Amino acid sequence: MKKRLVTLLAGLLTVLSMGFGLAQFSDVPAGHWAKEAVEALAAKGIFVGFPDGTFRGNENLTRYQAALIIYRLLQQIEEELKAKGTSPTMEAMSSEDIEALKNAVQELAAELAALGVRVSALEDSAATKDDIARLESLIEELKAKPAPEPGMDQAALQDLIDRVEAASIAADTALAQAQQLAEQLDALAQDVEGVKGDVAALSTQVEANAQAIQALNELAVLLNQDVLSLQDRVTALEKMVSGGQEMPDLGEFATKEDVAAVQEFAAALRSDLVSLSEKVSKLEGTVATLQRNALTISGSLTLTYTAKDAANFAAYDIDRVIGGTFLSSGDADSDGNVVEHADPVASASGSTTATLNLKFQTGTFDAKSSGGANSYPGLVQFSLTGSWTNPGAGSSVGANLVVDKVSTTLAVAKDQALSFTFGQSVNTKFTEYVMDNEGKSLGHGFVATLKGLPLGATLTAAYGERDPSTANYDYFKALRLAIAPSEAFSIGLSYAQHDVTFAEVAGADGSLALGPVKLSGEYFRFGTNIFSGYSEGVYIRAELGPVKANYRGLAPGANNPAGLSNDNDNPFRDGQRGFTVETSLPLMGLNLGLLYNAQMDATFGTPSASAFQANLGLPLPAGFGLKLNVTSASPNDFNPFANPQSSVPGPKDSYDSKATVTLSHDGSAQNALIRGLNLTLAYTNRTLLGGANDGLAFYGNFGGLAVGPLSVDKVVFRYNDSDLQNPSAGQTLKGGIRGGISLAGLPLGPALTGEFATRVSDGGLSETKYGFGLRFGQFLWDKSVLEVKAAQYSATGLAITANLNADADKAFDDSADSLYTTTSGSGGNLSGVYVTWTYWDLSFAYGFFSNQTLGTLFSDILNRTTTGDYGRAFRIKYTVNF
Repeated sequence: MKKRLVTLLAGLLTVLSMGFGLAQFSDVPAGHWAKEAVEALAAKGIFVGFPDGTFRGNENLTRYQAALIIYRLLQQIEEELKAKGTSPTMEAMSSEDIEALKNAVQELAAELAALGVRVSALEDSAATKDDIARLESLIEELKAKPAPEPGMDQAALQDLIDRVEAASIAADTALAQAQQLAEQLDALAQDVEGVKGDVAALSTQVEANAQAIQALNELAVLLNQDVLSLQDRVTALEKMVSGGQEMPDLGEFATKEDVAAVQEFAAALRSDLVSLSEKVSKLEGTVATLQRNALTISGSLTLTYTAKDAANFAAYDIDRVIGGTFLSSGDADSDGNVVEHADPVASASGSTTATLNLKFQTGTFDAKSSGGANSYPGLVQFSLTGSWTNPGAGSSVGANLVVDKVSTTLAVAKDQALSFTFGQSVNTKFTEYVMDNEGKSLGHGFVATLKGLPLGATLTAAYGERDPSTANYDYFKALRLAIAPSEAFSIGLSYAQHDVTFAEVAGADGSLALGPVKLSGEYFRFGTNIFSGYSEGVYIRAELGPVKANYRGLAPGANNPAGLSNDNDNPFRDGQRGFTVETSLPLMGLNLGLLYNAQMDATFGTPSASAFQANLGLPLPAGFGLKLNVTSASPNDFNPFANPQSSVPGPKDSYDSKATVTLSHDGSAQNALIRGLNLTLAYTNRTLLGGANDGLAFYGNFGGLAVGPLSVDKVVFRYNDSDLQNPSAGQTLKGGIRGGISLAGLPLGPALTGEFATRVSDGGLSETKYGFGLRFGQFLWDKSVLEVKAAQYSATGLAITANLNADADKAFDDSADSLYTTTSGSGGNLSGVYVTWTYWDLSFAYGFFSNQTLGTLFSDILNRTTTGDYGRAFRIKYTVNF
């Protein structure tokens, strides 16, 4: 008889139990053959481990554990497929290929599910290596025992032989099923190797295979019962031996050769499981590639009808009264400010427009060379945008497609990479002064960078059109070589030029770090010829612990040499030679800051101008702080940091000789006396340092208060007297409040909003702004919103149409005296009424603006008349986003 069932199943199930591998747990041995597969599954949350941090890889897998593992796997597949959307791979295939691929994946999923359930069932009843060792020991012990005395009950012996025979038949059945499992694993390995297709169809396949999985579960239950029956028979056999009954020849029951055969089979099956794990990992890599190579399409379709009617309203700024209307020009220069731009309203007959906006955005595409020899993971990433308005019947939509940005990185050699970017924006920076265009692009073009050259060298090249908005074909070319053999030392050479009219800039820069000492700097020349008739600049920085210093020698135009550095964010002004030394030190619980600036003549010597500043800060309880600031400048009001082209002069914008004591309360501090309340009391003395007057300011703000339906967004107040010696000059009083009332519980869901801000200054200057709005959040039906806004701005002794380019919105800024502008003028009024109704993506808007008071404007609307300058417009807009 083939009495190998016990040892065969024990070895097989032990291997299957081990096949579920070890992850990053405390009991995982290094170098285990299944370590990589299990780490990947643990990282995905499919394997979790036990609360004590162990994995227990040699323990049997219960059916409950198997069910939990399969459930987690299916959940992850479903989530990834839902997030994935339509696969770009399927879009590139024919319908026949897609159908064949779906059928192949369905068969693969069915086999994979069947194998998973059957392996789980086998592991549920798996014997451990200890079980095999125990049985082998028992067999050897039984062989060593002498035969029992004659007289054994022959009927009992025959019954035992019959039961062992039945067990042998069950063993043959289980062995056949195990062999079939191995064959299916082998076939599955071949299928997985050939499948790279659409993972998105797996969610449908999981639902379709539910009945098949249930049937296989029932089959696994039957197999489990067979194994349990076999274990019962082995138990009966052990009892028989312990009772001294005669046994048949145990050498025929199980030999060492049988055990060796089972172990060999188990090793082969384990190898198959490892191979399957590797192929599953490859499949996971394919999924990750699809995710990385994702292509997204977004955009909008807008249909608009607009009609405008105006008389002499071109110079006014609507944002002063009601911001964000469809008549506003918005933030045209992207500086975060909208009130410096006029919002002209020109008369125009009603017209209908259709605008389609599209954006194609990719992930990082993987690629291979045409010969297939080289692969490039994450080769290229790009985005395309297009905008089409009222395309005619014969128009070409491709003509308006714009390449925003295309970027790619190529592996040139070991540790060397070539990356380049091209599109309608070229953003690059060589040094602080040469080709500094990180924020503002020079124009269309490309930038290429080769990294990993000997001595840590990097080569950068840029080419493009300096001003593509004009037809002068002014192209720029730029090249830089930077060498950094270590993190502590680097040098670089830069050159750039443009054509119309020809101008160029060249420079050298370097840096050196030796412990607490850090040195860096650059020298550059610029002009129409860098060898003759050129201008130059030098900027050197040094740090020694908390002490920082710099030296600059900047010719006029040095902040934008040769017109090739659009950012212009260096704080030092053009045309100066000087140096700065500053430090910040803690001193006996105080914060001490010192700064000294010197302006030099053409040669070194006595400074022609200088400024000194000292700050001493003392933190106080309850969010308060006390600060002393002393500045001394010669000549008075000298400011070495003032750069007309700089957008970040920071707090160093006033260096007249003075001493200021400031007591402040920080409402955002954890220990603030009143959270949200910010207060500042500042006294400035100039007379002790030779100045003409002293000053006193008290200002603050408070916001974020809500009491029932009433909310206060912000309250500001300010009193400033910049000339205490002159009672009739320098005084400003300013205040403002902004908030609302929400009545969402009432019919139509109404809400009220309002704001008021005003300031009065000596010299007959005043500004006042007020506005209110009524909003119905559920106007007649759900998702229907009706809003009406009305506002007025009035000024005395100030211009409301001039100097718009220098204007700024300071209405609720407690640190500024003005609301909008300090330019003198005749004053005037500006008012407006704005009505919008929105239902989902459909909106109606009507605006009426005038240089009269709000009362006069209401009268004009009611009487169908117009007084003074006016502008009015109506718009219907429907937008679909996708």
